[in-house]
Amino acid sequence: MEPTTVEQVARMACTLRAKDIPEAVLDHAAWCLLDLLGAAMAGFNQPSAQSARGFARCFFPSGSSDVWLTRDRLSPAGAAFCNAVAGSALDLDDGHRAAGGHPGASLIPAALAVGQFLNSGGRDTLAAVVIGYEVAVRAAAARNPATLDTFSTGRWCGFGAATVRCWLEKRGPEVLARAMAISGIHAPLQSASAYSRLGHHTKEGIPWGTLTGLAAVDLAAQGFVGPLDLWDHPNYYRSQVITDGFGEDWTILRTYFKPYACCRWLHAALDAWQTLVGQGLSPSEVERVEVFTFNRAINLNNHPDPASLEQSQFSLPFCLAVIALDGPQALLPLSADLLGRPQLAAFARKVSLHHDSAIEAEFPARAGARLVVHTAKGTFSQQVQHPRGDPANPLSAEELTSKFYRLAGMLAERKKAEAVVQAVLELRKTGVEGLFGALKELKGE
Repeated sequence: MEPTTVEQVARMACTLRAKDIPEAVLDHAAWCLLDLLGAAMAGFNQPSAQSARGFARCFFPSGSSDVWLTRDRLSPAGAAFCNAVAGSALDLDDGHRAAGGHPGASLIPAALAVGQFLNSGGRDTLAAVVIGYEVAVRAAAARNPATLDTFSTGRWCGFGAATVRCWLEKRGPEVLARAMAISGIHAPLQSASAYSRLGHHTKEGIPWGTLTGLAAVDLAAQGFVGPLDLWDHPNYYRSQVITDGFGEDWTILRTYFKPYACCRWLHAALDAWQTLVGQGLSPSEVERVEVFTFNRAINLNNHPDPASLEQSQFSLPFCLAVIALDGPQALLPLSADLLGRPQLAAFARKVSLHHDSAIEAEFPARAGARLVVHTAKGTFSQQVQHPRGDPANPLSAEELTSKFYRLAGMLAERKKAEAVVQAVLELRKTGVEGLFGALKELKGE
């Protein structure tokens, strides 16, 4: 019998070695790691992250994997769960256009938690991140958009989390294939993340998807079998997208990074606003704002006066109001202190959303927007196809480092944050303990 696509991918993933991965790819993985650590520091004190840590202390056994910025040490699954909640709490985590979601908030906590448990080398830990992205992003990109009610990352990040663990533990392709199949069928449903109009902590289900993938490895090792053909039904997956170029055309290199703490689908409009401000647009002159974009962005929450921080992260009118009245720094990160401000709500109510068929045709490969701003002095217009941080419009190393320092500064002094940056950028030459030593100096609890 011919191997299924899951079995083929498991064999390819387990065959890869750290030495097979180009240095530039490992470099990019280190930037992904640094970016996610910054997002987790910013998200550390959010109610969702605090709740997750309280739950984890009771639910997971103690172990040797750090819950970042605390004294807690749990099993790898427990630590990864907590760190994934913090990393995704403020919508600052990296993403991938082909996947339509956010691999870093799942796969980096998984790799660091398992790597710390095993005392893995830094190069191997980064290699596991790269291979995890390779599996998870390709699986997500292979889905048929017509069958999806939500792009939520929790539905597919478990494929990568299972891969990260199996690769670091050298489990072999049979266990990995079973684990990916189990993870795929047990992934969080997440439908309500698309239709709910209320802010909530579950968001894209990234932490639970991560936990599902890590736990699936133990199930698979005990002989539990999932649907090994889950990627072989063309109504749901285009299996060739997963296998073609695997381990050669590295998906992690096309990761995007966020300059704003809100849904990526809002960023093109925010960048367009910033461009118009540079051309002389003043917020005080604005009479109304039209945003032309794709349907998935239009169908987000988009409440002009959100009641929670999570609700605000998915409101294009509100985030436009924030950047217009308070500037881009107010979106790095968004703060609950902005909620309930009459001036922001008043500006947000000037914003209307409209479908653009040309922009729609480019989604999900692109998430663009066209902004038309009407003022007493005339009309301003600007279209953005590639928001800042996209591979076609990348943030520089200096910008990524500045982002990290800004977020880390919410918890720690600059010198301690610099030690983390140095540990991350030197990770290929060391074990993971140097990084965890630097993180221990940033304790939030």
